[in-house]
Amino acid sequence: MTMAAGSIGRLPVPEVLAHADRLARTGGPSVPQGARELADLPVTGPAEVLGISRNAAERHGALLLSSGGTTGEPKLTFVPHHQAVERLSARWRPLVPGSIMLNAFNAGRMWASHYYMQRLAEHSGATVIPFGPLTAEDAMAWAPRLARIGVTAVAGTPTGLADLAEGVLAAGAELPVKTVIWMAEPWTDTKRDAVTRAFPQAGFWGNYGSVETYVIAVNDPRCDPAVLHLLPEQVLEPDDGGALLTRVGEGWTVPVVRYRLGDRVAPAECRCGRGDGLRVLGRADDMVKFRGATFGIGEVLDVVRSVPGVTEAQLGLAGADGDRRTAERLTVRFLGTADAEDVTAELLRAFDRFRQVMSHHPKAVTAVRAERLARIDRTTKVPPATWSKWSEEDR
Repeated sequence: MTMAAGSIGRLPVPEVLAHADRLARTGGPSVPQGARELADLPVTGPAEVLGISRNAAERHGALLLSSGGTTGEPKLTFVPHHQAVERLSARWRPLVPGSIMLNAFNAGRMWASHYYMQRLAEHSGATVIPFGPLTAEDAMAWAPRLARIGVTAVAGTPTGLADLAEGVLAAGAELPVKTVIWMAEPWTDTKRDAVTRAFPQAGFWGNYGSVETYVIAVNDPRCDPAVLHLLPEQVLEPDDGGALLTRVGEGWTVPVVRYRLGDRVAPAECRCGRGDGLRVLGRADDMVKFRGATFGIGEVLDVVRSVPGVTEAQLGLAGADGDRRTAERLTVRFLGTADAEDVTAELLRAFDRFRQVMSHHPKAVTAVRAERLARIDRTTKVPPATWSKWSEEDR
């Protein structure tokens, strides 16, 4: 009995089958008769996680938390109060006793990251400042006080951390930050550069997961920035429809078998030399229909970011009210010094289907330089795309 070729991580299949059978008695799907391989087990989703985690919460209590809903409907999960930090800390310790961490994740609205950082600091014996996100202006005003306090670690989304860094740089303050903890979205070169300039002695500590699964994989200053390592006692099956996660053992927030994540992942080598490396390739559901053509949001953004002078980009899509899979108009909003006409020209060069659309609908594809990209208020993340309602005037 073996794992599928290309899987990340390894687990004994008999152990997985026994684990799946136990989960079937607490809200998981039944194990098919004669199942012998991981692939024989059914794929699970948010409904199973909600049922299993609710059953556990009735016995031990929990935090009821929700996914961010950045690209889809929010998902509810009952997360145990321990938040799996003991298991996590066995492999990933960004904080130590004496650390003073600024927690720049947004609190409230059932988003997990702020509370996860509070629990991690408590478990690590660190001091935590539960501030929430700071604008660059807030950070500039607070930077001298944060320097006097002696903040040694900061935690937030790359977008929020870049705002903090810009304020610290503008204030000319020197914070003794040695640790940058990040998650929830990928870095851009511009954001990472700002954080590095503000905190030149800091190492970057990343983690990857979701509210439903909590932390799946981590990296640290030894790693390639975009490579993370799967935590032990888990296996990931890459799949174009979203990677499938299976884990065994105690101490996780939620036990899962073949839970479909929202992202596509691929195995990766890392400069640190450790195994079970992975890269997150993007959302599995980022395909959009556009006036008879189909494109991936990620592939369009990759082209836009390749244009000299573009530092960050976001798509503005307009479609029928409530339809987030079919667009009638595409607007690229970007930051940087590039000319909007150059960005549009590169899109039309790279995507023949866009040229065909433009021949019939000249307003359908445009680019505009922006002062700021749209954000998700709840999470401080910059979503890859935003949606608005299309009208006949957009023809």
